[in-house]
Amino acid sequence: MPAGVGQVNLSRLYLHGLGFIENIILTIPLGWGIKRHFHHYPLLGLGLTGLLVGASIESLQYFMSQHWLINRSSDINDVIANATGILIGGLVAATFQFVAQHRKTSVTDY
Repeated sequence: MPAGVGQVNLSRLYLHGLGFIENIILTIPLGWGIKRHFHHYPLLGLGLTGLLVGASIESLQYFMSQHWLINRSSDINDVIANATGILIGGLVAATFQFVAQHRKTSVTDY
């Protein structure tokens, strides 16, 4: 693909493979951080935040490919992978918070 000709994939779902897994792993820490700093943020809101973050990143890549002649394309698979990674990170953080709260109450019960 020549520079300055960014492409957009909104139809071909390819929800497996190394690139998909890499995007998930890349965004897990972001989901962890959001859930750790905003304890009462619901997981549904975190999933929607993941979709917003993924769509923003892909939109920025498309804009940059058109205006600054970089060689990037926008892909719906990346949006889904980013949202999945943020949600997984949030679930892991919520699990740790749940376990930590129950350990505190277990210790004080004795």
